[in-house]
Amino acid sequence: MNQNDLPERWKNKIKEYLKEKGSRYETISASDFQIDESVEIKFEDGSFASFKYPLIIEAPEFQEVGVMTEHCGYFIIHSEAIQFKLIKH
Repeated sequence: MNQNDLPERWKNKIKEYLKEKGSRYETISASDFQIDESVEIKFEDGSFASFKYPLIIEAPEFQEVGVMTEHCGYFIIHSEAIQFKLIKH
C-alpha cells in the first residue's frame, strides 16, 4: 500500500501527525523516515517482521499502528495483536 491507497482516517492522521511535527507538508516525504532506526514487529501467532528506516505512527483511537516505509510500502496493523520495538543504529 502507498499513500494514495490509505483509508481516509489514515490520510487525516498523517496530516495531523506532520502538522504536530511542524511540517508544512500534508503527506510523508523521504525526510520523514528514520535513517538511524529499524522496527521489529512480533505478531500474536509468533510471526514477525522487521523494517529499516520506518516512520511509526501510533493511533490508539483506531487501535492501530501505522508502519510506513519508503521502499516497502505502508502497513496498518491492529495494535492489540502486536508488540513492536524501535532499534537505534
